[in-house]
Amino acid sequence: MLPSGAYISGSGPAIVFLHSSLSSSRQWQPLVKVLENKFTCINIDILGYGTAEAVADPENYDFSVETARINEIIEQTIGDALYHLVGHSCGGAIALKLAVEAPTRLLSVSLFEPVAFHLLPTDSEERKISDEFAAHVNVSDNAKAAEYFTDFWNRKGFYLSLPEQMQALMAKDMPKVNLDFKGLISERYTLQDVANIKAPFLLMTGKYSQAISHKLVELIAGSVEHCQVESISAGHMAPVSHAELVLPRFAEFITQN
Repeated sequence: MLPSGAYISGSGPAIVFLHSSLSSSRQWQPLVKVLENKFTCINIDILGYGTAEAVADPENYDFSVETARINEIIEQTIGDALYHLVGHSCGGAIALKLAVEAPTRLLSVSLFEPVAFHLLPTDSEERKISDEFAAHVNVSDNAKAAEYFTDFWNRKGFYLSLPEQMQALMAKDMPKVNLDFKGLISERYTLQDVANIKAPFLLMTGKYSQAISHKLVELIAGSVEHCQVESISAGHMAPVSHAELVLPRFAEFITQN
């Protein structure tokens, strides 16, 4: 039986979808609806989000916990067949880990601003920003943490503009967001490892995103031989806020590969 939080639809070559923090597999549903007539869509709630179970052992959490579960879902659904990989933000970073660890399994990779913070040089201004960001989010007041997190990726005042019910839901999930940061920083693969990904690769970024996102896209794109980089007039949350600019391009890229 598949773990909870895995949604399988369609038939044909497989696509694995991984969402951002403070989100769920629902963010990819419009893209799944477009592609499921030609592809097997494996749309996954990351642990702690949507209908997925919570992290069982937070003290020993890293992204190997996520990838083990994701690989189990993939194996139960398509065995050892090849697949396309789609990810955004934290889900993009987890997708990048999957790609690094099994590059020969991939038909294509489509990522929007994967936040693989550990790839930032330790002495860089961008790494300093990411460390400060993590510190602001790792506080006991979940509402304050959620406000800082969502405003950072959107705009100042964004959190308080949301309905109170939505604010409360985001605040409730902040302990998992902090585990996401723990997973991001604890990774050890390098840009040289990223260079082993030979599948067609699409990296998208928003013109109005944070400098750390732009730097990571630059570093990853510079390491992958077959990588297309495309910028759109939006921010980090564009797969949700500007889906009409992102999802058709992902669908086109996947269909062509």
